[in-house]
Amino acid sequence: MKPHKTKKQLKSGTRFYLDRKIEENETLIDLPKEITRHATSALRLKVGALFTLFDSDGSEYISTLVTTPDGQIKADVLQFLDSKTESKLKVSLTQSILSNEKMSLVVQKATELGITEINVCKTDRSSISIETDQLKKRKVHWRRVAIAACEQSGRTQIPKINTYLSLTSCLEELPAENTEQTKLILSPQGSTRLKDISVSPANLNIAVGPEGGFSDDEIAFAKSTGFIEFQTGPRTLRAETAGISMAAIAQALWGDF
Repeated sequence: MKPHKTKKQLKSGTRFYLDRKIEENETLIDLPKEITRHATSALRLKVGALFTLFDSDGSEYISTLVTTPDGQIKADVLQFLDSKTESKLKVSLTQSILSNEKMSLVVQKATELGITEINVCKTDRSSISIETDQLKKRKVHWRRVAIAACEQSGRTQIPKINTYLSLTSCLEELPAENTEQTKLILSPQGSTRLKDISVSPANLNIAVGPEGGFSDDEIAFAKSTGFIEFQTGPRTLRAETAGISMAAIAQALWGDF
């Protein structure tokens, strides 16, 4: 933690993410071109303007825009912020890949709702045909969406985004017997609802399929890795609605809502 340059508690609504750790006693920060351009051109921030900078370590600092004698624009770190915007509930969303607009919406809203990890995978009934190289490009885009959502919502941790070519390959990376994680897979045959879970989970994994739902083989494999079938009630939710809704309900039941 850095010493304060001022004892007065400063405030700023503008936030930027720095994709590296700010080191101890580092006070003058070189800003990436995209931050500089957005701050000065889009937001029209002037020298001396306050803004918040949060780093890859989850630390957050009030900073001010300064220029060096050679004309470079930098951030002068003024004050460490002891932010508490991350939920105690760890939620992973395993989501069947959706169209560009819908998938970006899911990433944005899931980030705002405090989800810590998003696993995007092709599934048996996915309507989206995509290969490895395309997934890599979309992953870069989804990370940008998540960063923007963190900047807007006040979060200090960027959710981890993983991509897989099948649900099986995704679930195989999860510990088979992770007793600390409650695993739920959305299924029309499920009888469990979130409100039926009697023990408050600290770690939750919610798997949501495409519009046609998961195949029987996928559900069987998920159950073999510890997932429980659950349902959302009498109404059918769209694929882009289900995960977002479940994240909000989970935060209300066991998180910080």
